[in-house]
Amino acid sequence: MLALPGVILLIIFIYGRPQEWDERFENLPFLYLWLGLAFMGMGIDMAMNRVRLKATPQLRWAIVVYLWCVFTLGFRNPAEFSEGFVSISVTFVLFFLIGHSVEGFRAFQKLATTVLIMGLFVAGVAVHQGFSSWQCLAVAETIGGSRGESGIPDGRSCEVRADCREGPGADPDVEYLCERVGLFKTTTINGRVRWRGVLQDPNELALTSGIVLPFSFALFEQKRSFTRALMVLASLLVIATAIILTQSRGGQLVFATVLGVYFVKKYGIRGALFGLVFAAPLMLLGGRGGDEADESAGERTEILSEGLKIYRMFPLMGAGFRQFTEHHWLTAHNAYLLALAELGPLGMFAWTAMIYLTLKISLTALKRYEHGAQFATIRAWAMAMMAGFCGMMVGIFFLSFTYHYVLWIYFGLAGSFYCAVKSVDPTFSVQLDKRDVYRLILADVGLMLAIFAYTKHKGY
Repeated sequence: MLALPGVILLIIFIYGRPQEWDERFENLPFLYLWLGLAFMGMGIDMAMNRVRLKATPQLRWAIVVYLWCVFTLGFRNPAEFSEGFVSISVTFVLFFLIGHSVEGFRAFQKLATTVLIMGLFVAGVAVHQGFSSWQCLAVAETIGGSRGESGIPDGRSCEVRADCREGPGADPDVEYLCERVGLFKTTTINGRVRWRGVLQDPNELALTSGIVLPFSFALFEQKRSFTRALMVLASLLVIATAIILTQSRGGQLVFATVLGVYFVKKYGIRGALFGLVFAAPLMLLGGRGGDEADESAGERTEILSEGLKIYRMFPLMGAGFRQFTEHHWLTAHNAYLLALAELGPLGMFAWTAMIYLTLKISLTALKRYEHGAQFATIRAWAMAMMAGFCGMMVGIFFLSFTYHYVLWIYFGLAGSFYCAVKSVDPTFSVQLDKRDVYRLILADVGLMLAIFAYTKHKGY
């Protein structure tokens, strides 16, 4: 399949961000190069009848979300239309290519393995960063003169920020940070490890690394060897350590959810105990505490309340794509509420329909192919996809992930899995039926009512 190399390179580019840590790549249009390569390969594959285009269950709802984002942005804030249009278009195309450009389990497994490798890559960089030395960073100014959240290492060691303002080499006109400096010009933020680009937030790094863990389990299930057992153990250790170093409480919940869902579904009570053994150290060692954690929780509760207020200001269409921060200085920190506040009820329903169908694909496959040795590969990957996505659904409750590349990559990966299963069993089908619509509406309304009750209980 000629589309596969372009899609794999696109995934590597989205995660790896080479243009941000190597000046030689700064001016190279990697994004459009790999998009073009993938589309060209897809066109050739279709022309040669190597691939037949199949609509994944999420496609129609992805189109609705995409068009609604474009419309609401143009209606609410035409001045930002060009930038926003490119952003949501890349997000949609990323989903479309991953979900529709290849078929068959061999191609799907290559995509899933790429996502696993890149998740382990960013987690590994984070672990190295978390044990690297503290250095002084000269705070760089961004566009408009505002200070960024990172800086340029000047080579001086430090223990606290005050050390950087004193001693030889200090510039009285420069603001300094004291942070750990890792590989690929990465730095911590307030001592918390992170990556670059779309994963420069420690919480997003924790989520992204946590949800790929079940993919290593699936590879082991397919071929139980000593090498793959070591790979599973290494994945557990690297990802758990990275999440601890992010100090992300949301990341802890993602890790616990992934292990809990996977092992309980697969092994029952014994699996629950096994998952608890692995998750307990992370729950004890990770996360922030004290005044900083309380302040963060209070800030997030306030944002939830503001998000509901923004929705009440625009109850039909929402505030518009990427317009939350036009009404509040921080973004929602809750993907579900962000969808409602920016896109209104229609946009939220279409977006949550994608979530519902992504989960339903795995659940349907697990139920349909529960027995039979010939379906072992389907079961292994259905279990991995379900566990990872359950972790995703928990994690995005605390993050503004509505349009995030990582979420839409997972949407696409679930679509690719659907096409792979369909290549084995053409009668396999997943749809949003009438009962699903009712369940989804109840879930959306119930979630927003729960957020409303919580914020009122907290005095907002």
